[in-house]
Amino acid sequence: MSSKTSKNKTLLVIGILALLWNIMGLLQFIMTAFMQDIMIETYSENYTAQQMELFLNTPTWYYVVFGICTTSGVAASVALLLRKKIAVPFFLVSLVSVLVVQGFWLLGTEAIDLLGTEAIVMPMIVITTSIFLFFYSKGVKQNNWLT
Repeated sequence: MSSKTSKNKTLLVIGILALLWNIMGLLQFIMTAFMQDIMIETYSENYTAQQMELFLNTPTWYYVVFGICTTSGVAASVALLLRKKIAVPFFLVSLVSVLVVQGFWLLGTEAIDLLGTEAIVMPMIVITTSIFLFFYSKGVKQNNWLT
């Protein structure tokens, strides 16, 4: 297998995984921002009243930034699959907004006290993935794989 074919397959696999990951994030955003009644019905048996209060009293700005985060992530993933340079700034916007959203969740709420390690694990996965995708896209651009 040639080096070019390997690069193409790697970019395709990472692009598809990035798109699936960001679509899951977008669906999570839609559920938390616009379908709170369904969330209450679905999760109220699994969480205490205090924990549900944490989820339901999230400030509006959080949802705005969360929306920016997920939509820019999806756009970046599509741009990466299309081999467009615009993927890099989209991944940067996604990364910065991820840091704001997850930073608020970890440091600006009582999530850790109320949820324990559950409140830490997913934010750290999201942050790590966002950092990887930004730097991967940057590297792909530097290798002139994007137009």
